[in-house]
Amino acid sequence: MTALKPQITKSYAAGDYGYMVSLVERGSRFSYYILLLFALPMLFETEFVLTLWLKHYPEHTVNFVRLILIVTMCDILSNTLIILKAATGNVRNYQIVVGGMLLMNFPLSYFCLKVDFPPESTLVVALLVSIFCLILRLLFLRKIPGFSMKRYLCKVCGNVLIVTFISMILPLLLYKQMSDGIVRFFLICVLTTLCSSAAIYFVGCNKNEQMFIREKVTLIRRKIF
Repeated sequence: MTALKPQITKSYAAGDYGYMVSLVERGSRFSYYILLLFALPMLFETEFVLTLWLKHYPEHTVNFVRLILIVTMCDILSNTLIILKAATGNVRNYQIVVGGMLLMNFPLSYFCLKVDFPPESTLVVALLVSIFCLILRLLFLRKIPGFSMKRYLCKVCGNVLIVTFISMILPLLLYKQMSDGIVRFFLICVLTTLCSSAAIYFVGCNKNEQMFIREKVTLIRRKIF
């Protein structure tokens, strides 16, 4: 994100909207993919990791950890959108609407707890608010030349959902078949990494991105060997 911010701002100021959109879309997708590689094993083996780390952990902790990871994965799709909106300089109405929606976390969470919903409901509220804020950001950005809300939902949101689903199939089968323990934890970590990497490469990347990855892998292999 640090590397992308000046490039997105510069391309918008220069009127290079095609390059700007590609940076926004790639930044969102690859940020999500990097997080997915680390989050997926944790989503499956939350209980084992917490037991290994704390031995005894409070009730609801497993659900809290999983929901926080999911909320983070949702939030990360908005990072480049926030950068793009800031580049326009026209942020007053955007901040009022999106910021106001984010503030709804507190009263909605309070209401859920008041009517005796479980503690996890506060993070479910956070997830729903995050999704709604993503949609609001897209609505504000749809007037920017070259930017398409429909394209973003398809090329970014749809893409990462498909990659996530494919990445989870084999690890989920293994998770259901084996009892918990160090062996399953190790196998889940290996399998999620392999499945996620394969899904990202073959489904999540276009031909140019695949070529770029192959070139980088070849360069690393040459330096090592």
